[in-house]
Amino acid sequence: MIEHLTIDPGRFNNAAFIKSRLASADAQDAVRTALRFLYFDDGPFNLPDDQRKAAEPYLEPAERLLVGWLAIRTKGLLGNSDGKAEMTAARSARYRCQACGFPDVRVLNLDEVDGSLECLCANCHVIRTRWQRRR
Repeated sequence: MIEHLTIDPGRFNNAAFIKSRLASADAQDAVRTALRFLYFDDGPFNLPDDQRKAAEPYLEPAERLLVGWLAIRTKGLLGNSDGKAEMTAARSARYRCQACGFPDVRVLNLDEVDGSLECLCANCHVIRTRWQRRR
């Protein structure tokens, strides 16, 4: 059986969770920033490369994947400049598909639908893109 890489929704906006994670980290400032980037609705919308690299050894596998994916999206490296909206959409979805609820972070996509962004799994994104829009 394949193990899913998921994020526990109880981590969001949870200062005690971040504090507990900092106890074993040497790069506490970088880890704090990375975790606030991932889990706080009012957290930073950009994670500088030096802080991301310093924090990565202390992040869980799902967190490392998300930090890499979101860092590319929020810095405009994909040719977009709407990183704040993308970060807000991903956080508000709690890194789950907004259509079916699938929680594996490896398959997340951000899709613009009628001017707003939705966080979708790859399957729901394909269904929506290929089939629902053709109607």
